[in-house]
Amino acid sequence: MARWRQVLHWLSGWREPRPGLTVTGSVVLEPGHYDLPDPGDGALRIAADDLVIDGRGAVLDGRGRGGIGILLRGRRRVVIRHLAVRGYDWALLALDCEEIVVEDCDFSHNGASEGTFLDITRPDEGAGGGIRSIRSSNTRIARLVAREQDIGIDAIASHGLVVTDCDLSHNHAWGIRLHGSSWCRLERNRAQYVNRCGGTGCDAAGILVTGGSHRNLIAGNDLRWSGDGFFLGNQFSPPSDENLVVGNDGSYSPNNAFEATFSRGNVFRRNRACWSNFGFWLGFSTDTVLEGNLITDNRLDGVHWEHGARGVLRDNLIARNGRDGVAFTLDPANRDFPDRCVSTGHELRDNCFAANGRAAVFLLHTTRTRLVGNRYRAERTPLLLAGDTRENEIQDVFTTT
Repeated sequence: MARWRQVLHWLSGWREPRPGLTVTGSVVLEPGHYDLPDPGDGALRIAADDLVIDGRGAVLDGRGRGGIGILLRGRRRVVIRHLAVRGYDWALLALDCEEIVVEDCDFSHNGASEGTFLDITRPDEGAGGGIRSIRSSNTRIARLVAREQDIGIDAIASHGLVVTDCDLSHNHAWGIRLHGSSWCRLERNRAQYVNRCGGTGCDAAGILVTGGSHRNLIAGNDLRWSGDGFFLGNQFSPPSDENLVVGNDGSYSPNNAFEATFSRGNVFRRNRACWSNFGFWLGFSTDTVLEGNLITDNRLDGVHWEHGARGVLRDNLIARNGRDGVAFTLDPANRDFPDRCVSTGHELRDNCFAANGRAAVFLLHTTRTRLVGNRYRAERTPLLLAGDTRENEIQDVFTTT
């Protein structure tokens, strides 16, 4: 009878994990908690295409000794599900892969750091985390839990990534980072309380988009209470352009609910940007569109846009911000970027402003900007002009009621 059970066990494709296990075919892992150190090239190595790994709730534990839990190099069409991986630098590393699927896994409690300011321009920044995808395409990640580490999901030069319904909260750097990664979809994920440096942020964010990441869809994500809710761009890396950011909540940030700097053509639609330091910070960006957003109760400005051009703000509710509802500004002394020493060509149309602290709209050294069809309620100063502000078209009718 015992021998017959062994035969059935082998026929079912069950495997008991061991360090350095190489998988060359579909396998169902024996449930259990396995102390599985990385011997140097991954604790579990995937060495074939077109296979399925079903963990059935098994836990692979690196016991904090670093390394990689699952390694895929040059693989195609691999599915990994129902598996927990913890205690490594990275739970899963995919290099030069295509069509990898990860679903219903828990990749929490891997590499972590705290207390240092992050350099968002460096693709190697961060001590580790859940999934790291490098030069891979069309990866799909669904219902992943990846918490209590530096990064939940890290995509470097990876295109066509789809991330849906994941819990990436309580990480210390980024819930999701896209670095040089385009045509991705990040939908309905939770990346709350992604913070560091005692809660001050240090460039942590629920979602970070940088290094030339273009035409991504970021939709329906809950990014509240993070260092920044959503953070796009930086002056020392290639711009990230033409991304669509719709229906996300970046509120309760100690810094910016949404930041998009040094970029072009990004669209923010129907997002919540409330109870933060700034609702939107859009410095040195051009052709950015804000449409139908809720921007209220921020400590300073609802929208702060320094050195920008050709922005469109349409149909937004901008209320009860501590200083200005919208501030378009230029600092003539700032010559770090002489080609961007402008604040010009913006349009504010059909927005509702209410009870902002200093002014609904502040224009400082701003030119050729148009205000039309906006409504103002309980505003002490609907429009404040300062500096060399000229050639603007003001069609609004101001009231203070």
